[in-house]
Amino acid sequence: MNIFDVKDGHSKVSDQYDTKINDSISFFQAEEEKAPPQNVVFETVHTESYGLSYACLLVPRFPSHQIKGDLADLLPQWLHTICLSFNWRLGFLEAMPGYLHWGLFVSSSDSPNLFMQIIRTETSKMVFANFGHIQRENLGQDFWAHSHLLAVGTHPHSKEWIEYYIREIRRQQGFNSI
Repeated sequence: MNIFDVKDGHSKVSDQYDTKINDSISFFQAEEEKAPPQNVVFETVHTESYGLSYACLLVPRFPSHQIKGDLADLLPQWLHTICLSFNWRLGFLEAMPGYLHWGLFVSSSDSPNLFMQIIRTETSKMVFANFGHIQRENLGQDFWAHSHLLAVGTHPHSKEWIEYYIREIRRQQGFNSI
């Protein structure tokens, strides 16, 4: 069995036949035998201390699929439910005819690709289940355009940046005149 010499504050493996055995602590010595540390204060660790904030934006796949009426009322409710389910917190939320824009506070262990994929998938399911005409027009599984806009921070994207992003999405889709 090896003995760890901790007398001088440094660990070093000693041979079991070392003459300094009385100054050493066995690796297998019970923790209960050590004196508890003095003046130790335990503080609660808040998960918010280790979170990140994002400004997120999704655009409907088809320009004709506007977020209006019942869809504009339901999408924020659905997004709120998704966030509660995954222990994420919504900041701002904006459901506009051409896009869904929100702030999200997540744990640092949640990857942006993961939470955006979950939000895309779950909201798409809900849109298609409640709006049959949209599902009939969109043969895919995703209500949203192929990409998303994501920035670290708590501030919403500027209107200019959102407009530019939507133009780029539509250009990539072949809707050059929109």
